[in-house]
Amino acid sequence: MSGIVGFIGKRNALPILLDCLDTLDYRGYDSAGIAISDESTIHIRKTVGRIDDLRAVVNRDLVTTGILGIGHTRWATHGIPSEANSHPLTGCDDRFIVVHNGIIENYPQLKRNLLKQGHTFATETDTEVIPHLLEEYDTGDFEKTVQAVLPMLVGSFALAIMSKEQPDMIIAVSQNNPLVLGRDKTDLYFASDIPAMLPFTRQFYPIQNGEYAVLTQGHVTIKKFADGTEICPIWRLADETLGDVLLNEYEHYMRKEIFDQPKALRDTLAGRLTEDGVELAELAAAWDAGLFARVRKIDIVASGTSYHAGLIGKKALEQLLHFPVAATYSSEFVHEHANLDETNLVILLSQSGETADTLSALREAQKYGCPTIAITNTAGSTISRKADCTLLTKAGPELAVASTKAYTAQIATMLLLAVWTAQRMSSLQPTQVADLLAALRQLPTDVESTLIMIDDAIDQLAQVTYDQESLFLIGRGLDYVLALEGALKLQEIAYIHADAYAAGEMKHGTMALITPGMPVIALATQTGSVFDKTISNIREVKARDAFVVGITTVSDDVLADEVDEVMYIPETHPLLMPVLAAIPLQLLAYYAGTVRGNDVDRPRNLAKSLTVE
Repeated sequence: MSGIVGFIGKRNALPILLDCLDTLDYRGYDSAGIAISDESTIHIRKTVGRIDDLRAVVNRDLVTTGILGIGHTRWATHGIPSEANSHPLTGCDDRFIVVHNGIIENYPQLKRNLLKQGHTFATETDTEVIPHLLEEYDTGDFEKTVQAVLPMLVGSFALAIMSKEQPDMIIAVSQNNPLVLGRDKTDLYFASDIPAMLPFTRQFYPIQNGEYAVLTQGHVTIKKFADGTEICPIWRLADETLGDVLLNEYEHYMRKEIFDQPKALRDTLAGRLTEDGVELAELAAAWDAGLFARVRKIDIVASGTSYHAGLIGKKALEQLLHFPVAATYSSEFVHEHANLDETNLVILLSQSGETADTLSALREAQKYGCPTIAITNTAGSTISRKADCTLLTKAGPELAVASTKAYTAQIATMLLLAVWTAQRMSSLQPTQVADLLAALRQLPTDVESTLIMIDDAIDQLAQVTYDQESLFLIGRGLDYVLALEGALKLQEIAYIHADAYAAGEMKHGTMALITPGMPVIALATQTGSVFDKTISNIREVKARDAFVVGITTVSDDVLADEVDEVMYIPETHPLLMPVLAAIPLQLLAYYAGTVRGNDVDRPRNLAKSLTVE
C-alpha cells in the first residue's frame, strides 16, 4: 500500500526514480509525485493517476539534471485522491519535503496544536503534520530537527525527507513500515521493496524499526532515533535477480507468476526434503531450546489469500499432529482470540511480511508469551524479524496484486512444517510419511502437468463468464477451502460477484439463488465418501438448470456424466490437491479478467502490501 523511492548518486535522478516507481506500482496507488534537487532548488511535481500521468507532467514542465530526489505512490486513506493530497507534502513555507507510508495515529492532536501555533493546512492527510512539525521545531540542523520530531509521531511510518536548507541530503526513516536501502559503487537508493531497485543493484540493507538513514553523496549513516547511536549495517546480496521482475514473453505479471509456480515450488522444497523426511534448519535451534515443548494448541493467523493457505495448513496440522488447531483472520485475532499462553503456538502467514493486521496479531501473541513462527515470502521483513522463528516460502518476487505462486508456496511450506513437527513428536505413521513425501517431491512436476492440461480449456471457459455478474463455487472439505480462494480470485481480477459455499449447505438457503444458466464451478478432488456427497450436491444444482463445470482428477470417470463440462487435473495426495486444483481457478480468474478488459495486474481499489490496519 503506497510506495517510497529515493536516489542520490552521480546520475540524473529523474529517470531512475520514475523507473523505480513503475516497479512499485503493484503496491496499489491512486496518485504519484516526485521531488528532485539540483542541490540549489528542490522541484516538486505530482498528479492524480498512474506513473505514466506523472511522466507526462514531468516531461511537460520539469527540466532538471538533479542527482538526488524522492518519489511516492499514494493509496488514499486520509483524504480523497487529489493533487493536493498527493505526496511529496510540504508545510507553510515549503522548507521541508516529506513522503510517507503508513499512518500517524496521533495526527489529530498534533494538528490541533500546530493550528494553535499559527500553522495552516492545505490537505486532508495525516502526513501533513510532519513537515509542519519540522518547521515548528527547526533547530537549524536538518538531522537534529528530524531527531527532535520523530518521538512525537505515534503509528507506523516510513518517511523520506528533504530540506531546502540542505538540499544535498535525504533522511529515510522506518518505524513498523518497510524501507530498504540499496547501494552500488557510486550510488545510493532506497525503496519500500527490493524489486524496485533490482535493475540498479543487488546489495541491500532493510532499515530496522526505530532507525533512520542519512544519505549524502557517496555516503550513508544509519542511526537509532531513540538515542542517535550509529549502526553498522550488514548489507546482503538479494536472492532475487532482475529476471525475476521482468515480464519476458508474458503479457501480464499474473500469468507469468501462475506459470512460475513449478519453479517457485521447487525453490520452496529445495534443501528441505530429505530421504527420510523433512528438515527445517530454521526451526531446529528453537526446537532444541524447548520453545515448542509445551505446545498443546496451535493458532494460524493470516489475511486474504494467506488465510486460505492457513486453512489448508490447519487441516494438515490436525491430521498429522492430532492437536487442536484454529485459523483466524488477522483483523479479528486481536479482538476475538481465546485464552493465550505459552502452550499456544501462533503461526503467522504474510506474503509481504508487513501486513499491518498480522503484525498486530504477532504483538498480541507475544504479549501472552506464545511461541511464534512466521511464514513469509520476504526475507528481512518486519514479521520475519519479530517472530521467534521464520520459514521463508522462497517463491520469488510476486508483482501482480493477486497472489498465485506465493499462495501455493505457502501451502507447501505449511505441509513441510506439519511433517517436520509431526516427525519430532512421533505422531506420524510410516505410510503417512512415505506417501506424503513422495507427493511433495512430485508436486512441481504435477503443477507443470496441470498447467499444460488445462490452459487452453480454461481460456475457452472464461468466455462463458463474459456476460455473467454472478457465479458460485462449491466443494466439501478442502475443496470448500479451495472454493473460497477461487471466489476471491474472481472477485479481485474479474470483478464478478463470486461466492463460495460448502456444497452440503446449498439446500439450506443458497439454492434459492440458483437460476437457469447460473454458472457453478463444482470442485470434486477429494476421494471417498466426500466425493459421493459432492456428486449428490451437484445433482441438486443441476436439477435447477445451473450450468455446472466440474474440476476433478484424471482417475475420475463419474463426474463427466453429472456436469455440463469437466476439467481434469492430475491426482496427488489429498492434502496437496488444493495446490493442483488452484491452478485452473487462478487461470479462470486471469482469463475472465482479460476478456473483460480489466487490468489483471493492478485490480481496482486493491493494494499488494497492506501496511495500514
